[in-house]
Amino acid sequence: MDSQKPTIKYKPQTARVVPWQQIEVYYQDLISHDLQLQSMLSLVQFIRNSNLEKKLFAYTSMHKLVVTIYEVPEWNREVLHIELNPETKKVHFAYHPKPYEPIEVERICNEEDIITKFNQYMHWLKW
Repeated sequence: MDSQKPTIKYKPQTARVVPWQQIEVYYQDLISHDLQLQSMLSLVQFIRNSNLEKKLFAYTSMHKLVVTIYEVPEWNREVLHIELNPETKKVHFAYHPKPYEPIEVERICNEEDIITKFNQYMHWLKW
């Protein structure tokens, strides 16, 4: 009897990086349409005004900001998913280390703590 696990053929799910300035405009536009995303905009502005803008790449999915160190990001490979729940005013952070592996570190914070929590992740990840 063969005890080896079946091999999963890996096909990367990549995304297109969006420039930080364009992400900022995206959140400004959503806010102008009464979506409560000011904390996400503040985070993007923080990144843009720091040296992180040159080191990090990102794309968005409505309330979610996905941040990585790769110019060609994969959905679940060394990425930090940051998602705001506008109803609860809570921000969910989830670091995905590799495809087909569980989330490595997951935290929830109040929206006013988004930059502090983001900085903790940057320190922990050594990004």
